[in-house]
Amino acid sequence: MAYLLFDFVLIAVAYWALSQVSAWYLKLPLIFFIGTMFWAVFVIGHEAGHGAFSKSRAVNTAVGLITHSIILVPYRGWQRSHAMHHMKTGHFREEEVFRPCRAEDDWLARKVLFRSGLFLLIGWPMYKLGYRNLTTYDPVNGSHFLPVSDLYASHVKWSWAASLAGVLACLAIYIALGVIFGWVFALTYIVGPYFVYAAWLTFVTYMQHVSPEVPVYDSDDWSSLKGALATVDRNYGPFNWLTHHIGDLHVVHHIFPTIPHYYTREATEAIKPILGEWYMKSDRFVLMDFVRTLIGCHYVEPGDGQEVWKSAYPWAKNAGTGKTDKVKETSGAHMPAE
Repeated sequence: MAYLLFDFVLIAVAYWALSQVSAWYLKLPLIFFIGTMFWAVFVIGHEAGHGAFSKSRAVNTAVGLITHSIILVPYRGWQRSHAMHHMKTGHFREEEVFRPCRAEDDWLARKVLFRSGLFLLIGWPMYKLGYRNLTTYDPVNGSHFLPVSDLYASHVKWSWAASLAGVLACLAIYIALGVIFGWVFALTYIVGPYFVYAAWLTFVTYMQHVSPEVPVYDSDDWSSLKGALATVDRNYGPFNWLTHHIGDLHVVHHIFPTIPHYYTREATEAIKPILGEWYMKSDRFVLMDFVRTLIGCHYVEPGDGQEVWKSAYPWAKNAGTGKTDKVKETSGAHMPAE
């Protein structure tokens, strides 16, 4: 709870500072910081969704509803789609987020979104509205907002109603503030921070699971543990701590998702000798890795026991040859037992 309260205090202080300055070069860093802290709030809500925030299911649900409603996410729908991501991470045909494709299926809209980086700004809103796996778009069955979505079984319709009510209540407050104080206020205090947070969420998720050396598996080769290990720990500099280590200590989360973030460093150090070369980590600053991934990961082709990321750019065919650092604390690289 202390981490969540700390996040809210930082947001409040940053909003106060934003109200005290008028120069754009002071406002922009504050808007970025506020959006970053909303991303940190999402991370705490994400822990609640996994049951890692509290031993009490009721507390986890309450925290999840509050944190997600503030940032306009239907909590129950997200919780279900995120569980599907964990169940099929790294699966070529069934991954829930950033699902890869073959070269012939890399259609124009997908090319525009990913090769331009535009997906960072609009990817999260699109995902919530039904564009969930980047290969299909279903605004009804894929929506996080509609009760007929495949995310809501008949016995959890109450949680859909509670999630939607929370989002609508917060949205109504934001609209009212915009009407009262004007569109400049709305852009500065609401829209700007929202898109910063949304970009953070999309960026971090992309960098966790897409990279030239990260394997993708078809049905014959995939297993839940192989999928969980198709994850990279990356270096976000000072944002590692500020955003509760969601980016730099994420591999262990996919193996043990109920571990709170403040134990993930200890847990990571414990599993590294066991995983050996199956543990992937990059110590380069993440923006360097992002450019490399943006250039080198457009579609996949069959490889030896896995699907291999390829670049569509002839001049970048070897964009993926620089390996992400792999820990070599064991003599072998055998798959750990599931």
